[in-house]
Amino acid sequence: MKQIIVMVAMIALGIAIFKLVAGGDDGSIIGMMKGIWEQEIEMRTGSP
Repeated sequence: MKQIIVMVAMIALGIAIFKLVAGGDDGSIIGMMKGIWEQEIEMRTGSP
């Protein structure tokens, strides 16, 4: 029984970490990096 509880907890933690890193919204780490990347590209290639 303990093994099942640990396994379920590990799966839940894995899903939570995945959503934090690669979630679809702007709150994820990849979403924030994408926004920063796009801002830097606009600053470098923007016309005055």
